Amino acid sequence: MQTKFDAVLKDSRLALMDGGLGTTLEDVLTLNISQSPLWSTQPVVSNGEAIVQAHLLFLRAGARIISTSTYQCSMETLKAAGMQPTQAQAIMLKAVHLAKEAKARFQEETKERSRSISEKVFIALSLGPFGATLKPTQEFRGIYPPPYGPRKFTSEGMDINSFGLDEAAEHQAIDALSEFHFNRLSVFASDTETWNSIDFLAFETIPLRREVLAIRRAVTDLYSEIRKNQGEGFLKPWWISCVFPDGESPEKSYPGGEKIEIEDLLIAAFREAPKSKSNHLQLMPSGFGINCTNTKYIRALITKMMLFFKQALVSHPWIVVYPNGNETYDEASRVWVSRGEVAGNQQGWAEEVAVVVKEMEEERSQGQSVGGIIVGGCCKVGPGDIAVLWRKLLYIHIGSEKNDKAHGHPTGEIMIILHD
Repeated sequence: MQTKFDAVLKDSRLALMDGGLGTTLEDVLTLNISQSPLWSTQPVVSNGEAIVQAHLLFLRAGARIISTSTYQCSMETLKAAGMQPTQAQAIMLKAVHLAKEAKARFQEETKERSRSISEKVFIALSLGPFGATLKPTQEFRGIYPPPYGPRKFTSEGMDINSFGLDEAAEHQAIDALSEFHFNRLSVFASDTETWNSIDFLAFETIPLRREVLAIRRAVTDLYSEIRKNQGEGFLKPWWISCVFPDGESPEKSYPGGEKIEIEDLLIAAFREAPKSKSNHLQLMPSGFGINCTNTKYIRALITKMMLFFKQALVSHPWIVVYPNGNETYDEASRVWVSRGEVAGNQQGWAEEVAVVVKEMEEERSQGQSVGGIIVGGCCKVGPGDIAVLWRKLLYIHIGSEKNDKAHGHPTGEIMIILHD
């Protein structure tokens, strides 16, 4: 069972989202947040206007989906930063309202400009993995301490992220991860105004198969409560996007073994799973994606994903793709390392992404195994990159519109080109 993007995005089939919020706060707005355990959430505490301005930069560049500054927001991380529970909850909710404020300001701007500009703006609640709460962060390696994983990170290099054949420990880890994600979601769902401001849930940079399963359980449990107390209309479309450092999943099939494939993550996301604690079959995400991954790996991963959706009996999921810019993050030093001459090359990054989107859009318009595409950027992708990508997507959409007509498919609204 899925809550579909179509209910929110209507006839759109290609939507442009923002880039890396945290790195934009650092690179464009010159905030010093890289050493803060809260990272992009730090300005929510100390400089909310900077968050609003960062959102506005992406909206003015052409993005119509903005992500909240909540990636590392959880009661655990905020408590570690010295906050009381009531303070922590207030900060989590405030981050959503800052995105809402940026949306309102942008829509007011469009009234003073051209009617050809889309006033539709959607807010995605950014939800990082459990690994984002750890120190050092573990999005790219998935080394989680018990009960979330087999062993905590050590500097001696004895790190493992798989339970192997220990099914009991694996199930215990899924329970613990599910509780983490459920508790964090519940903070946002507990405040009606905040929840109503959110259009999508974005579970991002997920490194482990068991965390994919845990997220499905957490969403299922939350949605069963919402459905019972408030009704179907309060359910949000949601996606899970995974991270592929060096083009591969960081998870190994067993300690010392081969790394799992993207197909294993897709099976965890879309094949029928055991019932949740609420005794409901686990929901499937509305979309699946790749983020925080170098652009040079995207095409091969997307090809495997499209093939899976063709073969699996999945009801038109959306593909969400938002790769990193052309720099690599060093987790230990928290410093970005350039890829030589390609670093900062907006045309090059946008061209790489646009080529992949064009191939996806051509296949989507012919086969319809995929509901639509959301594309944007992750770390080190700024408003300038998104503006260049927007221009390239314009030509892709014009071509796909003609292709849809030729094949008798709905053309869809042009979300990405309603922009000066």
